Amino acid sequence: MKSQSAQIPVRSRAVAAVILAGRGEAARVLVLQRNKNTSRGLWSLVMGRLEKDEKAAEAIRREIAEETGIAVEALYTTGCVDAFFNSGANSIEMMPIFVALFDSAPEVTLDHEHLAYRWLSFAEADEALAYPGQRDALHHIKRDFADREPPPFRLIQDE
Repeated sequence: MKSQSAQIPVRSRAVAAVILAGRGEAARVLVLQRNKNTSRGLWSLVMGRLEKDEKAAEAIRREIAEETGIAVEALYTTGCVDAFFNSGANSIEMMPIFVALFDSAPEVTLDHEHLAYRWLSFAEADEALAYPGQRDALHHIKRDFADREPPPFRLIQDE
């Protein structure tokens, strides 16, 4: 009888978003300095876990409001996913990355989970962000959302 080999589970329990203010070379990305556990001091995008029965778009709207005090006007799916190995859970995590677009930088009110925030150019955000999947997504997001009009099919309609 053959024994089954062990597997690494693939999970998707969290979401992330680029808060993007402005267009072209003037575009700025909001980055947050984390205040929790092993990620304390690291810079990241807005991100958080889904709650029970919550859809991904609902979760990222909620997380943006909770973490920054920003009410999302236009939310887009990017086609980018931050995929990484979580050694503590022995799982591969898949985190879809969204974009919330603004003409100018909205006012930010941080929650207790963060120490500071900064509005950075794409190049500066690439240097600051701690997580490789978030850095990798910046190139695509800059091209598709800052350097040209975002594709209409990516706009998430309110349900």
